Amino acid sequence: MIKGTCWVADDYVMAYDIITSEHWTSAIDPDENSKIVMSGVKEEFKNEGAFKAKGFTFIVANHNFAGGGKSIEHVITGLMGAGIKAVFATSFARLQFRNAINYGLPFITSDDDMHLGCKTGDELEYDADQGIIRNITQGTTFTSVPVAPFVSQVAASGGLMNFVREKIAKGEPIE
Repeated sequence: MIKGTCWVADDYVMAYDIITSEHWTSAIDPDENSKIVMSGVKEEFKNEGAFKAKGFTFIVANHNFAGGGKSIEHVITGLMGAGIKAVFATSFARLQFRNAINYGLPFITSDDDMHLGCKTGDELEYDADQGIIRNITQGTTFTSVPVAPFVSQVAASGGLMNFVREKIAKGEPIE
């Protein structure tokens, strides 16, 4: 169970705006990437660390979250470094969806109206095993597909590379 506050995206959020192009060649580092995450999305996040300082746990978005055609891992590490534990949207860009799995950040496809039923600052509670998202502030509940066991295992290991290393070290098959 994950509990925290959400930031609700006003509109389509592109990967190019989550981490702006001048930072695409910087190191892939959660602390560094979190300093500029969402800097191209809203004016209030332009200053270094502005999004992270808000202390959000979740992002609630509409369609094709993190689209834009570039598979920059900085997007995922930046979100994670900023404290994001899960992103809910009606759909995701395929490249960033895979990056999120590789790093263990749940990108969750949710009800079509979730972005309309949440406001920035609402307190949410997310049960990944059941696929239940409760908006405690509004008194509403949304559903999603439960997180696949593989994705939960990768997240618990701290990412795909750690997951693979652990399996190899234990002599276990990677399923």
